[in-house]
Amino acid sequence: TGLDLTATKMGHTPGVYALITRKQGQRLSLIAPTFLYYYTIAMDHRHSDFPAYLYAAPGAEEAEDAELGLDQLPLYPDVEHEPLDFIETTRLSIVERAVRSEAARPNLKFALANALKDTGVVGGRIATDVQPVIRNVTEAAPDATVVSADDALRRIRPVKSDVEIQLMRYAAQANAEAALQAASTVRAGADVRELRATFFAAAAVRGMRGVFMVIDRVSSPTYSATLRDGQCFSIDCVSEYMGYHGDFARAIYIGEPVKSMRKVSELTARSWDHVRENLKPGVKFSEVRSMGQEALRKMGADFSISFSPHSVGLYHTDHVGTMGSPPREDIVLEPRMVLSVDCPMGATGMGGSSHLEDLMLITEDGAEPINTIGTNVVQV
Repeated sequence: TGLDLTATKMGHTPGVYALITRKQGQRLSLIAPTFLYYYTIAMDHRHSDFPAYLYAAPGAEEAEDAELGLDQLPLYPDVEHEPLDFIETTRLSIVERAVRSEAARPNLKFALANALKDTGVVGGRIATDVQPVIRNVTEAAPDATVVSADDALRRIRPVKSDVEIQLMRYAAQANAEAALQAASTVRAGADVRELRATFFAAAAVRGMRGVFMVIDRVSSPTYSATLRDGQCFSIDCVSEYMGYHGDFARAIYIGEPVKSMRKVSELTARSWDHVRENLKPGVKFSEVRSMGQEALRKMGADFSISFSPHSVGLYHTDHVGTMGSPPREDIVLEPRMVLSVDCPMGATGMGGSSHLEDLMLITEDGAEPINTIGTNVVQV
């Protein structure tokens, strides 16, 4: 839909639905409450041609079905003191367009039923993703077979469209730049909370929204620690752009680290180089882990790295399984997948922490980084 709504991110029950079907000429439909559509969605939907099925009131469950006109919908009234401005006229015209195409209904049930009828799936097989949607679809289409869409969506999302690849390229690079900008400010005596705030601010300047930053193995935003000279510590940074995530990790040296941590950084980089050069379609997730661990073993490392692959996109991780839970499918790499391979040091008593992570786009015959690789460590 191109819509990035905040309501569900804030914990509200979903009230806006996207309906995707096989019907030629109407592959995509939107079902939305009138006022939210008028106030929030219309300005984004004005350049789109897929239909919007509006309903008057989310709580009007007892109402009978009816076709509602514009004057029956909850819109701001025109008090006529001054001519309507651009925003006011645009919002009103987009709602008028929607109602001319598909009459509004009293509630979600009837609007959803109307959309399902128009697309020919009211008695078919319908996949939905979250429990409130399952309930509402079942009520709107009692003759349909309703199944979970969770694994289907998890299978679809990792393989990106052209537009998604553009979004991921921007998100990956902007996230990496924000992380490196924050890392460049590190000084002995600073608090880790200052570093996290700097990353979030650097991400925001680039149009990104900070999601999390793990610093020296700790993700808690309330954790306070003072950085010191000679320290080697890891950062793992995630932010998102229009819902699409960047994911980037590096080790940071404040001055000169202990020899054991410099060795960790060197072997981590060499093993990640080996894995990166061998990513291609047909490789399984389990094989990604194995090739990294085998390369590290041959280098004589006395520490472990998980080399954990995961897809990145609208979600930080999408794994096909039972609602994303184990046992998970051993995913096979395909062209257009965007992949991260987490390379954190899995040991204690080494004198610090280390991580290395970049985002890779799987191509027809290999893989390419979509953030600048640069160096494996940041030394300040």
